[in-house]
Amino acid sequence: METGEHLTDEDLRDVQAFVTSGLGRQPCSGYLFLEFREVEAARAWVDDLSRNVARAGDWPVFQRNPDTALPAVLNLAFTGLGLGALGLAESSQQTFPPEFLEGAGSPERSWVLGDTGEDAPEFWEVGGSRCPPVHAVVLLHAANQGQMDESCALLRKRWERFGAGVIEHDKLAQFGGIIEGHKEHFGFRDGIAQPRIAGLSKENPATGVRAGEFVLGYRNEYGFYPPVPVVEEADDPDGVLPRSLNPHHAARGYRDLGRNGSFLVYRKLEQDVAGFWAFLRSESVRLQGVADGAFMVWLASRMVGRWPNGTPLALSPDRDRLPADPDAFGYSGDSLGLACPVGAHIRRTHPRDHLRPAERAESLRMSSRRRLLRRGRTYGPPLFPLEALDDAEDRERLQAVVDCEPDGRSRGVHFLCINASIKGQFETVQQAWANNPRFNGLMDNPDPLMGQRDEGPARLGAHDIPGCPAGIRTSVLPRFVRVRGGVYAFMPSLTALRYLARR
Repeated sequence: METGEHLTDEDLRDVQAFVTSGLGRQPCSGYLFLEFREVEAARAWVDDLSRNVARAGDWPVFQRNPDTALPAVLNLAFTGLGLGALGLAESSQQTFPPEFLEGAGSPERSWVLGDTGEDAPEFWEVGGSRCPPVHAVVLLHAANQGQMDESCALLRKRWERFGAGVIEHDKLAQFGGIIEGHKEHFGFRDGIAQPRIAGLSKENPATGVRAGEFVLGYRNEYGFYPPVPVVEEADDPDGVLPRSLNPHHAARGYRDLGRNGSFLVYRKLEQDVAGFWAFLRSESVRLQGVADGAFMVWLASRMVGRWPNGTPLALSPDRDRLPADPDAFGYSGDSLGLACPVGAHIRRTHPRDHLRPAERAESLRMSSRRRLLRRGRTYGPPLFPLEALDDAEDRERLQAVVDCEPDGRSRGVHFLCINASIKGQFETVQQAWANNPRFNGLMDNPDPLMGQRDEGPARLGAHDIPGCPAGIRTSVLPRFVRVRGGVYAFMPSLTALRYLARR
């Protein structure tokens, strides 16, 4: 089976559904974390579970598997430790990228991602240095909570026969959902600027980002096939895996373990919603002399880059009028950031056509090489009625953010993304764009939502909002988002799952 520019129907039957779809018709999500303690039991567990894995070729129509009656969509991924625990040959493990093998909670990745202080892995709830090891991640998506509970019960019952060889750390299990209006807890509509995989659109297959940015075995935006993990021919005597098409690998008879697979990043991000709006309230008093809900939303929108209803500032800086296509815009005509501040969250995590010192065309190419397929879900109840922000001029309803107070409950986002290169995509966006206080010519401006803060005595990090004749510089930004967990995982193809389950 030759690879090329696009995923064929045959390829889609080999790709896990989570790679190509956000599974929006299944708003309830669950993430189960397991540890392997005996290799044969682990392989038998993979063999059993792989029969339930949802394939991209079956989507968007999900058919319940009549053999198991599992009502949830199931997908499966493994950490570097997990592949070792499954008995994958050491020579094959070493063909995976170093950042994946080190893991999200390692000291090396913590330095790159800025996971220090209270964000350090020693304080994480899952994937951290004080947590049980994670070898596999089971991702479940269901239409309602009843189906989610039923699926978890059915799976746990089936797993009993593997005894102590496969352990689910149920205290690590995480659950989430979709807030009405597809909003996150600060009150802003999320998931708008989602890249499309070229070739998957029936109407216009030429549009979108090249498949190789998200799925291994296809050309990426550089025009190359990204590196893939391989297996020596002697370690696949039954020929389960396809032969590698890489000329260097093919000459040595290697088998392709990575084709039609991808890498998964999971991060549990806790949002300080009350702290976010308290900061905006204090800024309103400092700058306006009064706690004004409309000004608070105006300022929050300049930190995010969109109005709460999803209207991009680049298209409508003065009013929250949602256009027909809220993702059809660029920043090259707003180089000073007068419409959308250069340091705004969505502008720096997806700079589009404005990355200094590159010209517009090269900026677009550079941005396309850093895209992420985001698959996040929220957790915890909203702190206030989020629909109150849908009209930025309704001062009566906006009183909800003026009066916003903490309730002691945890809430946030399960951030998940799909990429072909964790280092080249996710880590670059986080380190070089979100954490970088000098991004795109700025000074002392980390991402106002996600950026790393200096928590030492000389605390720095504000947000600049250009204006004419004068702009605004906020006070030093506190941390609004805390990292509470993290896992790097490999999501194999259905073919690779069969290989990993070999006994």
